[in-house]
Amino acid sequence: MAKVSVIIPIYNVEKYLNRCIDSVINQSLKDIEIILVNDGSPDNCPKICDEYANKDSRIKVIHKSNGGLSSARNAGMKIATGDYIGFVDSDDYIEINMYEQMYKVAYENNVDFVMSDYYKVYNDSKKEVTLDIDSSLYLKEDIYNKIYPSLIMKENIDYGPLLAVWHCLYKTSFIKENDLYFDEQVKYSEDNLFSSLVGYKSNSFYYMKGYYLYNYRYNPNSISTTYKSDSWDVYVDMNNRLYEYFHKNRDFNFKRQIDLHMIYYIFNYTNQLGSSNKSFYHKYKEIKKVLTYKESRRALDKLKLPNVNIKLKICTLMLKYKLIIPYMLVRKIA
Repeated sequence: MAKVSVIIPIYNVEKYLNRCIDSVINQSLKDIEIILVNDGSPDNCPKICDEYANKDSRIKVIHKSNGGLSSARNAGMKIATGDYIGFVDSDDYIEINMYEQMYKVAYENNVDFVMSDYYKVYNDSKKEVTLDIDSSLYLKEDIYNKIYPSLIMKENIDYGPLLAVWHCLYKTSFIKENDLYFDEQVKYSEDNLFSSLVGYKSNSFYYMKGYYLYNYRYNPNSISTTYKSDSWDVYVDMNNRLYEYFHKNRDFNFKRQIDLHMIYYIFNYTNQLGSSNKSFYHKYKEIKKVLTYKESRRALDKLKLPNVNIKLKICTLMLKYKLIIPYMLVRKIA
């Protein structure tokens, strides 16, 4: 049994795939299992996967029809045999000592999952991304009261939630005992729901502050930044799933975070509208529609203003009182 199973979902990333896989193969921790999940990729990715598998016995390849990121990750998790599970997106790459460092911390502290810092990679530069919490071991009460709320959604509603699976390492037994899988009905923002449930179920967590081990390649044309006609419905569905989960568990300690999460989705969707080629009138109608949803009103009507700069506070008030044209002008949505 390997110490770590690394799952790499693959779809239409021929340009980046070699660097991604090479960064995993060359890890200083050699006792790893590498699971390449070809999610029906239409390019040369399937061939590349098979070529790597023929050269390295640690590599397993799954070829499946296209089902989306959640489906691909779940397929990898089902056959993973390692003590811990990690995920790498196929257009990203990792530092050579990532899994050695993370496995050491996870094993020595016997935690359910660990999280490192990461680099946000642009075309010609890198930016360090870190959390505003101390490097430490956190047990259930600390996770629940100190860590988890900011992981669902921190106060900076213009930045977004801090949830991503690719700079974490999860104990396999913890994942399986709690039946934690990715919801295949969620088309994007998959990490948010999965990570929310992981944080809620976990009894122990270690944050490795100052260890920048993952390289997240920023794509300005990604799903999260590009306007799609169904984006808003997906965001509402995601928020409702979180809301209903905590309601079912009779736990509303996180209601503020869920409301902030919804407001972030409003900001994000209107940003996508702003970058689209839709007419000003179309954008106005879309924002007006968004602000009529009960989920939007639930988040906005009784919300105490977030601890952000004055411009964001004003924008939040504009949304609350449906001052759409002033909001569009301030946010440069034209």
